[in-house]
Amino acid sequence: MKDENNNLNDVSKYDIFEKWKKIQNFPTFGMFNALTKNYNEYLQDMLSLNKILIDLQIYLSNYWLQMSKTNFQAIGNVILKSRSDPKLSEADSEKFRLLVIDAFEEAFSSLFSSKEFAIAYNEVYSKQLDFVNYVNKIVEKNLNLLNIPTRSELDEVLKDLQEMKKNLRAIKNEYEKTHKKINQISYRNDKPR
Repeated sequence: MKDENNNLNDVSKYDIFEKWKKIQNFPTFGMFNALTKNYNEYLQDMLSLNKILIDLQIYLSNYWLQMSKTNFQAIGNVILKSRSDPKLSEADSEKFRLLVIDAFEEAFSSLFSSKEFAIAYNEVYSKQLDFVNYVNKIVEKNLNLLNIPTRSELDEVLKDLQEMKKNLRAIKNEYEKTHKKINQISYRNDKPR
């Protein structure tokens, strides 16, 4: 027996977005209406943010792979050099400590000067900045919807305040110069001759 009024039984009649639009058209007030108004835009923002995070994860994997390879290369060099010299077999000798320092310095210096590492580091840093900027964009959008001052608006107010302070200082300095001149003139005029 099929229930014709049940939308779940007939998938072609069931459309989540249509249901969401009907819910959205209900009379609402406050924050819910503001936040649900453009849900497609929010979905797009979340998808873009996820893409940035996936790219960041890929670039971080490449970055740490290069760091790990260099670390193992340095350890391998320490082992090879310590086997060749019997005096270096003692782990607490000064020569062994210097050998370890030199091996790691050599390995990581060559890594840090390589083009591949520069590209990997740039990609990671760039994606981290993209992530922070995108999160800031989403936060500012939400603050605008909730009628709360955003960071850019507060920055503008601070800029205006600084300009006003500068103008007041200039007016004050001009006033003091003028007042000083007036006092000097009045002092000369009041002086007995």
